[in-house]
Amino acid sequence: MNDHASDASPTVEQSVSRPKKRARDGNAQQPEEPPRAVHKVRKLVPPRPFPTVPTSVSATGPRSAHTEGKNYICITRRTELGAYLRRCKDVFLKDGYKTLHLSAMGAAIPHLMQLALSLPPILPYSPDEVHTEVKTGTVEVQDELIPEDDDEDISYRTRGKSTVSVVIKIGDGVDEPAAGVAKVPRRKNNVGRAATGSVHNAGRAKGAAPVTEQLIYREDDMDER
Repeated sequence: MNDHASDASPTVEQSVSRPKKRARDGNAQQPEEPPRAVHKVRKLVPPRPFPTVPTSVSATGPRSAHTEGKNYICITRRTELGAYLRRCKDVFLKDGYKTLHLSAMGAAIPHLMQLALSLPPILPYSPDEVHTEVKTGTVEVQDELIPEDDDEDISYRTRGKSTVSVVIKIGDGVDEPAAGVAKVPRRKNNVGRAATGSVHNAGRAKGAAPVTEQLIYREDDMDER
């Protein structure tokens, strides 16, 4: 009996030790991963959901002169919530808009959600008149990968970024033009026409020799040589 017990004990130890050997052998057989190339990542500016300045408005003029596109706002974390609340409130009350478009992406989405919840209570409208619509989406953005080795070329990678757009409507959402805002008609360039016509008519009235008309070229009509 004692001899059988002594023979059985080594068998148990071998069965336990074999998996350890296999595990060690498996780790030794795995090939080493090649060193990864080190790049410096520079995030490029993502595309905007709508232009900063409408095409019908001069981009070089002061912001106070812009009468269109005020109801399209991109939300960022750099601007505080109170500033956005005042701006959005003025869009409804001073500018006469009934529809407000808000958009944010990435880390600015919680800021937009807080704004969308805080804005309706401060507006002088009943809760039944304020309608909020939320849409989610994804936009593709690009990153520039700059290698540390100057001999390698710069590469780009594309990744997805979450976006949220909020549309707040008052009533039917039909915008009302702001009071006192009128479009100024554009003046045509009639430089030199009045003076040229008066000289030409005066020469005909006196019966004198025909007067050569004076040609005036604008700067953009002249070819550079």
